[in-house]
Amino acid sequence: MEGLRVSDIMTHDLTFVFENDTVEQVVDLLDMTRLSGVPVVDDELKVVGFISEDDIIRACLPSYFSLLQTAAFLPDTNLFIANLKKISHDPIARYATKPVFTVKPSDTLLFVADMIMRKGYKLIPVVDDDNTLIGIVGRLSVLREFTKREMAVNGK
Repeated sequence: MEGLRVSDIMTHDLTFVFENDTVEQVVDLLDMTRLSGVPVVDDELKVVGFISEDDIIRACLPSYFSLLQTAAFLPDTNLFIANLKKISHDPIARYATKPVFTVKPSDTLLFVADMIMRKGYKLIPVVDDDNTLIGIVGRLSVLREFTKREMAVNGK
């Protein structure tokens, strides 16, 4: 496992959004691709942020809802829908996570797995030395690779 690198399992999928794309466009893209989030890039495809479903949901909820830690209290659906409509034409960069955590193709899978466990990342943009998006690595890919290696070691 120690020799495995991001380049061994990364997806060369360049699904991304530009920082001026609207919330509505991003919601449509996430729905169409079934991705939980995508990198946000500038005009030169440099990664400037990451936008996830969670980021958009958080943007629609008044801040006091984020202080509540109980699942028993759910916000008013009408308020959520109204807020989503209000922000639907805003540029996505306003709600993206910045700075974004990225990895290089040469990073180890152990490092990526550690970051996934510690920070809860689902998808991590893979960038070159100029911070240009070249792909993504997802937690499912890491899990699949670890499982495949474990089965090979145990002869299954």
